[in-house]
Amino acid sequence: MHYYLDRCLSCIEGATAGLTEAQGRRKQGDRWSVAEVVEHLDRAYTGTARGLERCLAADAPYLKPATLSNRFWSTVVVGFGYFPQGREAPERVVPTGHMSLADAVESARRSLRVLDMAAMGANARFGRRKVMNHPILGPFTVGQWRRFHWIHTRHHRRQIEALRRQM
Repeated sequence: MHYYLDRCLSCIEGATAGLTEAQGRRKQGDRWSVAEVVEHLDRAYTGTARGLERCLAADAPYLKPATLSNRFWSTVVVGFGYFPQGREAPERVVPTGHMSLADAVESARRSLRVLDMAAMGANARFGRRKVMNHPILGPFTVGQWRRFHWIHTRHHRRQIEALRRQM
């Protein structure tokens, strides 16, 4: 597995190690539970993998032109590694809340493997070209997608750690 995606998996496994199912489902106010955070990450990995697979099937990137805002925020997030707090997740990656913690972790593990395979194929086909748009940050290369997922996972690991401190 690619370095960044392997770090995503290690991050999830480390952050959730030793949690009971009840702890994984515990919510603090209107914030997501640990299981929901992991489900959100799983949905993000799955969405990217599907998008890359569509690009491969079409033998063409799926791109819209980058806006000035896209360029700014992709530089902040992917370039500098800073993931701003308080942003609402796109609807397609909002967790349903129906997964157990164990199922969410296992699903994320599988999704990262699928994403890794799709990313390898897209990287071989498209190289360093932009291949697909992030819904908020604009067009990314395969390498930027991998780095984005690591930064995004790291952001949510901090949320999980904060939830654990409150248990």
